[in-house]
Amino acid sequence: MLKVKEKILEDTKKRIKNTKKKIGDARKKINSLEYDAHWYRRVFHAFGTSFLVYYLLPNEEWINILKFWIPPIILIIVIILEISRLKGFVSSDHFFGLRMYEKNRIGSYVFFALAILMLLRFFPQPIAVPCILCACLGDPLIGEIRYRFSIRYVYVMGFLICMLFFLISWYKADPFLMILVSIVGAFGALIGEVKKFWWIDDDFMIQILPAVLLAFIWLAILHLGFSYPSEIIFPALWPW
Repeated sequence: MLKVKEKILEDTKKRIKNTKKKIGDARKKINSLEYDAHWYRRVFHAFGTSFLVYYLLPNEEWINILKFWIPPIILIIVIILEISRLKGFVSSDHFFGLRMYEKNRIGSYVFFALAILMLLRFFPQPIAVPCILCACLGDPLIGEIRYRFSIRYVYVMGFLICMLFFLISWYKADPFLMILVSIVGAFGALIGEVKKFWWIDDDFMIQILPAVLLAFIWLAILHLGFSYPSEIIFPALWPW
């Protein structure tokens, strides 16, 4: 009888040990997957800077037609895919990098693409370029700061990072105008990033909020006695 009890106890210990090992292995896989998704989202944001090639395309008639139609067509395709995902026609498992709260909500990449399209199409380059950079480079940098440090560092460093993008884009403007635009733009981008809404993603707000604020300054530039800043990205020339 004693041997039977010892056998049962030994088997129970083995089962507990095996269960703990399986739990540990599962936790490692989950952490590994989350780590991969984390950096996938960071790389995806940084890849968005490639859309600035839009300004490098030559001013040829047929290229301008493509520039006019291709961006909205891409956005329409993304929206169709997103509707299919939300309706259940396409599994969310095929959309790597989704956050948990995006399972039943429009994904951040839709807001990201929509904001970039609006900036390229409706805003002047000196406004569009730094706003896109805030989303593509500033957002992941702010995210890493939030992940590693306290919230006060997020506000300070996030503001300085976004301000740098506006300073670079407006460096040819009057010094007062450059500083004014950089402060207003960085403030708008930071608010757009740190203020969270369920119905609209910060990938949209970090781009459009500063753009709208700067649009008012843009309309008032001549009345303030300044001249419009020149563009910093110019179309490439054909070799022939």
